[in-house]
Amino acid sequence: MRLLKETLGILGALVIVAVILAFVAPNRARAVAATLVQIVPGNTTHVGQAESRLVSLFCFEGKAYCSEADAEGKIDESTAYVVPKGYTLIVTDYEWQGSSQSSGLIGDFLYNFEVGTFNGSVAVAVQTGADYQAYGHEHYATGFRVGSGVKLADSQAVSSTGGSYVQGYLVPND
Repeated sequence: MRLLKETLGILGALVIVAVILAFVAPNRARAVAATLVQIVPGNTTHVGQAESRLVSLFCFEGKAYCSEADAEGKIDESTAYVVPKGYTLIVTDYEWQGSSQSSGLIGDFLYNFEVGTFNGSVAVAVQTGADYQAYGHEHYATGFRVGSGVKLADSQAVSSTGGSYVQGYLVPND
């Protein structure tokens, strides 16, 4: 019992010292925290995957496909992203914007012409001048799978009434 009290006393003192240091030297505390969470190429990221396997796709208005952003953030809108052979894309985030001529709900979904619909989202339309706009952001904790050779499309982008941003990562096929 005495050992437990001493241990709790020491832990409590350490917590108090850490809080005081955070207030006295906040810049130094932030620097230490930034160093601890720094992502180094080749290491796993917050989603447990290597940086090289992360995928960022943009689905532009008027395009029947999504395009990939490279490591520098550059996007070739004229090239469709196709999930590489031997890999499956796990989509973790889907952020979209769409418009309509009528009020109510606006929906958007990711799909492939041959495979079908993967996932979608609906949001309440807000009037902005003569049009109605909606925005949605879906986060999928475990993600949803898009197989090898599949080219994603976004319904709002294809109909030239919106677009989306899709994030995920590649895993090798078993």
